[in-house]
Amino acid sequence: MGVNRDSSLRVRRVRRARPVATAGLRASRATSPRTSRATASGARRAVRSELRETARETVRVAILDAAEQLIARHGMRDAALVQIAKRAGVAVGTLYNYFTDRDALIRGLFESRRATLRPRLLVAAQAASGLPFEPRLRMFVRAVFEAFESHRAFLKLVIENEHMKPPGSTTPSDLLASVRDIVAAGVREGAVPGALAELAPQVIVAAIKSTAVHRIQLGGELAGEADALVGILLGGVQGNAR
Repeated sequence: MGVNRDSSLRVRRVRRARPVATAGLRASRATSPRTSRATASGARRAVRSELRETARETVRVAILDAAEQLIARHGMRDAALVQIAKRAGVAVGTLYNYFTDRDALIRGLFESRRATLRPRLLVAAQAASGLPFEPRLRMFVRAVFEAFESHRAFLKLVIENEHMKPPGSTTPSDLLASVRDIVAAGVREGAVPGALAELAPQVIVAAIKSTAVHRIQLGGELAGEADALVGILLGGVQGNAR
């Protein structure tokens, strides 16, 4: 009788425990679809957010491109925001959603173009680092002029509105640092006299800038001037080394 009573008690305990385990399994099955739906919903929200951001950036780029073209053509004051919006294919109200006023648009344009121009100048500085002085300098100047050519409208805007240029540009210092590296390599290989190590970079950068300004203002191909300019510079610099 004692054995049967113990067995009966164990059976009842097991039977009592089963509903608890079954309830836990049901809860797990009930929450699993909700978790999956929440994960899928979060993924869809992330995709929609990314698409909205891409669309917003596309509109912003279109506005800046239109501003660059019209300001270069008509001048800073005569390029109306209405015309910029029309050229960009957006309503004026949409333009104001991105840029609160003309000054904000100009700042945005400068920041955008600087952000694309600077990497090209840095790449140009490193592209021919293994070459001797003269071919390296020629390649660098040509690459710089090609970069300037691709942003001709923006540079025309900068030249004609120097007083409105926002602070923070690193282009002049990047250009000078790159030329200093090239000249220093020229000094080491004996192509440039050491006495000109400080002056030569300044003269070369000034020549690059003045040539770019001249061609951008008056028209004509800029990149085609690279070899002629370097030839003139080397005639003076290397002439002192002989």
